[in-house]
Amino acid sequence: MNKKFFPITAVVVMIFLTSCLTSLHNLVTYTTAVSDDRITGNWQHDDLIMKIESVPTSSFLKKISSAKDNGAEKKSVYDSKEDSLLYSRSYIIQFSKNNYQYYMVCCLTHICDDLYADIEPLTAEALNKPTESNTDDLFNGGSYTTTHSIAKLFIRGNELELHILNGDFIKEQLKNGTAAVKYEKDDLFATTLITASSEELRQFLSKYGNDERLYSSKNTITLKKI
Repeated sequence: MNKKFFPITAVVVMIFLTSCLTSLHNLVTYTTAVSDDRITGNWQHDDLIMKIESVPTSSFLKKISSAKDNGAEKKSVYDSKEDSLLYSRSYIIQFSKNNYQYYMVCCLTHICDDLYADIEPLTAEALNKPTESNTDDLFNGGSYTTTHSIAKLFIRGNELELHILNGDFIKEQLKNGTAAVKYEKDDLFATTLITASSEELRQFLSKYGNDERLYSSKNTITLKKI
């Protein structure tokens, strides 16, 4: 999927997180992705209304497909067969804030007996200028790299809880050398960027995923179905 709009990562982090820790690589790949349609629908978090749709049936994908149908050359909205397999089981999250419509892709996977979400920003469209120039080709090309936020996911009836990894705790473990995971410091955004591979991330969560210190209440997002 397109790797554009790196600054949008910072915007999403500022909206949802109090401690910024992101991963360069995705946790979920086409071989480990699972679907769980219990997360689809309209959800509320504080004053935000969030819509979650399966990628194949999402209004977002229909818009992208329509734009391509009107072009000179018709081709798939996916970059590869692997992309197609991954995103056929994934979800689009959209919400509006400060006159912008934000889009994120959410991929799910099981690690041990737990469900994890890998959330990556796609783009943001200005609501007061709904022109074609605000809707770019989000599935192809691009010269920037977005980063991923990882959360343990709990589905409890009409509530959806995302326990996002505790950046403060992990940074302290990295500083002390007690966490064996690759990382780099991002001085531009004053964040720590995890650079471990997808498999290394799975191994890390297999080992530490049930450590309560890996999460914190301030980095827990509770969505209520509406």
